[in-house]
Amino acid sequence: MESIKQTYHTILKSSHPLILSFHLGGKIIPVVCYLFGSWIVSFTTQFTLIILLLALDFYLTKNISGRKLVQLRWWFDVTGTKSDSSTPFTFESYKQYQDYHGPGINPIDSKLFWWSTYLAPVVWATLGVFCIIKFEFIYLLLALLAIGLTGYNVYGFRCCDKWEPGNTNGSGSGSGSGSGSWMQIPSFPNLENIQQLARIQSFFRPG
Repeated sequence: MESIKQTYHTILKSSHPLILSFHLGGKIIPVVCYLFGSWIVSFTTQFTLIILLLALDFYLTKNISGRKLVQLRWWFDVTGTKSDSSTPFTFESYKQYQDYHGPGINPIDSKLFWWSTYLAPVVWATLGVFCIIKFEFIYLLLALLAIGLTGYNVYGFRCCDKWEPGNTNGSGSGSGSGSGSWMQIPSFPNLENIQQLARIQSFFRPG
């Protein structure tokens, strides 16, 4: 009980307590559903619910909590039009806005964001090992999916954190627009990309 109170007071010290709560919840709730969901719902419902929760956590971490808590954002360049071919990622970072005089990064936000982001794939990898030991290969698929999504966020944010604006040759280099689009959420692939996917799929159809 004391640890819960301490966690509550720690979150209250955050600059964005609501977003931080959603961020931590997005990491914890899928694990709880994985461990105890079968006690309440059927396997199909549990499987579907966990996939949806993992996808939601991936989106919230990548597009919302990363921007608000550590002022970092990354996304995969789906258009293939980047002039910098050293990485397929596009980055936006607080480092681009040297003249910004607003509030800096709260140390509570930064610490909890990075710890939870790095810890998530480790937890799922541990659960995956137990799946192999117990021959639960269906649940192993869930663990692998979770490792992929959480690990991809770790990689993206790690590269974004190491990225230096204007340096296109160093590790984790990328391109940030710096054109006032900081508060925008990255758009989904456009219609042209969907059409290209349809053409690829039609190639494998018989006749």
